[in-house]
Amino acid sequence: MKTFLKWAGNKTSVVPKISPHFKGTKLIEPFAGSCAVSLNTDFESYHCNDINQDLITMYQMIQTDCNSFIEDIRKYFQNGNSSERFAELRELYNSTDDKETKAKLFVYLNRHCFNGLCRYNKKGKFNVPFGTYSSPYFPEKEILEFASYTKDRFKFTNSKFEDVFSEVDSKTTIYSDPPYSALTDTANFANYTGNDFNHSAHIKLRDLSIDAVNKFGCIAIISNHDTDVTRELYKDAEIVSFEVKRTISSKSSTRKPAGELIAIYRG
Repeated sequence: MKTFLKWAGNKTSVVPKISPHFKGTKLIEPFAGSCAVSLNTDFESYHCNDINQDLITMYQMIQTDCNSFIEDIRKYFQNGNSSERFAELRELYNSTDDKETKAKLFVYLNRHCFNGLCRYNKKGKFNVPFGTYSSPYFPEKEILEFASYTKDRFKFTNSKFEDVFSEVDSKTTIYSDPPYSALTDTANFANYTGNDFNHSAHIKLRDLSIDAVNKFGCIAIISNHDTDVTRELYKDAEIVSFEVKRTISSKSSTRKPAGELIAIYRG
């Protein structure tokens, strides 16, 4: 199933490399993002969490009343494909405190901004520029499919990643796709919540995953760049590496394959 959001690092293409290692009846994603993995697997239940409140509110609104949500966002797409209108709606998104308005505008910004990036500054303001697309796609079909698929089996939460580990049991697969470690010592990664996910956070995620596996006999899998640093970080895990195509570069001709890995901890 296609996700209805553009998403840097979307895992749709690598689900076949990840899903053979899944087991149990419940999938927990502490960093759900576009939900690409959950939408392309078949568990009895799902817990999709993300620290981005607008993203999760959007999912919850679609679950509750998909048709109304679609009609409310349609107006943005009908009259929003200009740099001036984009700037106006981005300012509304950044200035309003209304959760539902922000959730609706989230879809508009995602489809109209440069490369569908989701990036915030340190003040929590969305700062991706206009994308200059001739005809941004309105993902009505994909939103309807998402609503149908997630209606009864999915739980969406907006919590710190640590908190979702409280719902792990012996029938759980935990799949974590955190903001990736830097490729170089000088790289400055700004994630899409406006906060840094540093090496200490990666260590905490690893340790929580190991603790859950030891306690419940479940399985925990973590995605990351394939580097010397991450190899050391996950040295006690089973490592599976592969190449993926980069999706962030503005020119498709410069999007070269990059090494990624999954660290697998089995109970």
